[in-house]
Order: sequence, then C-alpha cells, then structure tokens
Amino acid sequence: MSYRRRLPRDTKIDEAKPRIMRIFEQYPAQVFYSTQIETTLEKEFFHWITNKALVELADEKQIQRMEAIVHGNSVNFYAHIKHRYWKREQKRLQALLHRMFDPQFAQAVGRHGEMMFDSAFARNRFIIEAKNAKSWNGRTWSQTNHNLDRIVTRDSIAYGVEIKNMQSYIDHDELQTKLSMCQHLALTPLFVMRAAPKSYMFEIDQHKGFGLLFDDQLYPWGHGSLLAEVQGQLGLKVAAPADIPDGHMQRLLRWHRRKLPNPS
Repeated sequence: MSYRRRLPRDTKIDEAKPRIMRIFEQYPAQVFYSTQIETTLEKEFFHWITNKALVELADEKQIQRMEAIVHGNSVNFYAHIKHRYWKREQKRLQALLHRMFDPQFAQAVGRHGEMMFDSAFARNRFIIEAKNAKSWNGRTWSQTNHNLDRIVTRDSIAYGVEIKNMQSYIDHDELQTKLSMCQHLALTPLFVMRAAPKSYMFEIDQHKGFGLLFDDQLYPWGHGSLLAEVQGQLGLKVAAPADIPDGHMQRLLRWHRRKLPNPS
C-alpha cells in the first residue's frame, strides 16, 4: 500500500480570507468569477491561495458559489451571501467568458503574444533561430512531446523561450519540463509570462534563467469591444498596445548584459 504525505494547510489561506471578504463587502451586489479575484489579489497572494480561500469561504457559507463549464473549462462564480438575485448577472458573465474562452479566440491571443514578442526581440537585436523547436546544436529533446516556443540568440547566448500570454500561471509541471528541456539542449531558460508566483521565478533563477513578466494579457487588435467588456465587467488585466513597452525589454537586456563575459 502506498501513502501520499499530506502537506500542512497553508496559513496564507487564512490571511487571504478577510482580504477577499472586503471585496464582497465593498461590492455586495456584484458577481465575480474566481480568476477576477485571483488576479486582483495576485500581488498579495498566489492564485492557488486565493482560489482555496474562495472555496473555503463558500463551504463556510460566507459567500455563495455556482459552478459552470465554459468551453470545457470549469469556472466558479461567487457572490455575497446576501445577494439574492444574482443568477441573471452570472449568466451574463458566463456569456462573456464563452466569448473569451472560444478556442479560436484563445488560440489567436496566444499567437498574438508570440508575434508581439517576436517583434520586440527583433527590435532589440535578438535573432529568432527557431520556432516550436525541440532540437538545438545537435541535441534533440525526446522525453516528451513538448517543444519550446522560440530559440533566440544574442551575443552568442542562446535562449530557450516560452511565451505565456494568459491570465493564469503556467502549469507547474510544464514549467519544470521546459526547464529540463533547456538544460538538455544547453539553452538559457527565458520565460515570458503575464504573471508568475515568486516560487516559479525562484525555480527559473535556480536554472540560471530569467522570467520576464508583462502584467497585461495582450489582446489582438480589432477586438476593442470585447477588450472593453473584459476590462469593464471583469476588471481583468488586458490591453492591446501597438508594441511591447520598452521597459519590459530593457529589464531583459540589463539581465542579458550581466551574463556577458565583459558586461561593459
């Protein structure tokens, strides 16, 4: 018989609960879905801490919860315990999520993020050597079916790049796999992500890599109406800039230059 060691309950959940309740007390007639609360509080708590705190608050009958499936994604909606007529608003938000999670649109968002950073890399003299790659310099990754979004080089340093243009964190198993891929292919890991917890950033740093966070999910141009609804009704961090802000790439360049044999 095998036993799985049960990890102790994270006390951060208890810290998150009153912070979450302040949101519901401030907006007692509003319906939220879990990612709204998670991203609102992501500077204070990891997404999974906020998520667990929401579930516990609902189990304790301090807030209301309704589950739904949207394009195969399980979604939890929450409301103040005294909010009696919230199902209509929940259905309206669910319809908005249906548009956001549409597979074609979600794929377009991912591709747009890659294209935006392709342009930013080129402007800053990084050379894109390969896309969707699992081979580099005579070595090939064959342990899984994963590949790297990009391999880019500058000043004889080769980077294995993963670009995640989404609200949620990269899956932790995928993070570890991509780090292993970079190690196998002798590439410096470069993770370009909207957000990531400090524990993920520490893992990347331990593998001598860099995590570039860009804060706002990048929407393709031509979706202004949906962008406005997502910002206004959900309060999510989304934007449609013409270019990647220069400050993001400057952070990468400063880190890159420190890796050079003669940083000056």
